[in-house]
Amino acid sequence: MDDLAGKRERFEESGRFPLRKVVIFASVVVVVAVLGMAGLSKVQASKQVSSGVQVASQTSDSVAASVSNPASGGTVSMVPIALSVSGADASFAVADVQKSTLVSMKYTRKTPLAGEWQDITGGTIPLISYIAPGSGNLVVATSFCEPCKSTSFHIEGNTLVCDTCFTKWDLNTLQGVSGGCTAYPPQALKAQQQGGNIVVATADLESWTPRQ
Repeated sequence: MDDLAGKRERFEESGRFPLRKVVIFASVVVVVAVLGMAGLSKVQASKQVSSGVQVASQTSDSVAASVSNPASGGTVSMVPIALSVSGADASFAVADVQKSTLVSMKYTRKTPLAGEWQDITGGTIPLISYIAPGSGNLVVATSFCEPCKSTSFHIEGNTLVCDTCFTKWDLNTLQGVSGGCTAYPPQALKAQQQGGNIVVATADLESWTPRQ
């Protein structure tokens, strides 16, 4: 009888719902999920393209609104602005970028560009600048889509678009979205904010070389 009672007890215990084990397992799953999300956020943040300038006077929400809902009805064209060069610095006004969303400039090189690029550009480095809608970072970049030799772009929604081949890149990361030249987005340049101006070292512009 004792043996029968023992078997019965073991049988009943084996059929009981293992609540404690389930709770422990669920807790582990939650912790792993939280850590995974934190890691993903860091990876996504690391992909944000930046020239090292955070424009604090304009929130990312307001920037996103101006980019996603441009007055021109869906696209934003480049607006040429002045680039001032003094010694080791090339600079332009933050206010011009905030006003026009996408601006273009030209830097005249002292050092000739290699090969056909000197003729294509007339010895200048075309530049663009905009404020990334996701982060509020101000981006300064070369205005080149090298495979198709284009120097002109526009914004559609949250993408930067080449005016020649219509390749699209994400404004926040400059990662390719579609098109034939996705591996050659405009190259972000280092910059710093000094008062109301954005400053780029002329040495970086003199040393820039095409990737093709």
